[in-house]
Amino acid sequence: MLVSCLAIFPNVVKAEEILLLNLQYRSDTTTTREIQFYGNDIDPNSTSIDDSFSLKIDGESIEIPEQLYRRLDRLRRSFSYDSLSGGIQEPSETRVICNLGGPAEGMILEARYLTYNSEWKIVDHEMRPVFGMAENCLFKELYTPVNSNAREDARGVIEILNTLSLLGHSD
Repeated sequence: MLVSCLAIFPNVVKAEEILLLNLQYRSDTTTTREIQFYGNDIDPNSTSIDDSFSLKIDGESIEIPEQLYRRLDRLRRSFSYDSLSGGIQEPSETRVICNLGGPAEGMILEARYLTYNSEWKIVDHEMRPVFGMAENCLFKELYTPVNSNAREDARGVIEILNTLSLLGHSD
């Protein structure tokens, strides 16, 4: 049965766990905290009983319920490739006047971004910034998916990871 399932999805990469999502908290150019979500399948369109996931906060492994791992995996689908995300808008070059002093504070969500060919096989993948949230007016790395559903899903991932960070790890 498993062999036949793998034959249906020949483009699925399964092996050791690979970084799928990376949330970085930034202060100017310094990463002050990092939450990393790993899985053994880069394709968010396939699921298997053999899927495995893990989460690290600042390099420390954190256990969460299986349902939450699966929710993060499902959410990333809408912003991890162009046909659902609509592409990722880069930060604009416009300068907003900000009289706030101190460092630029914000968060950047990176995702394993996939490139499919015409037969819907994954031909390339890379970690890419997909969403940026400013915590003050100095932070300018405001990436965002074009599609509104993808933006909401990216915000959902940030909220889940941020909450896990607050509950599961303290400085």
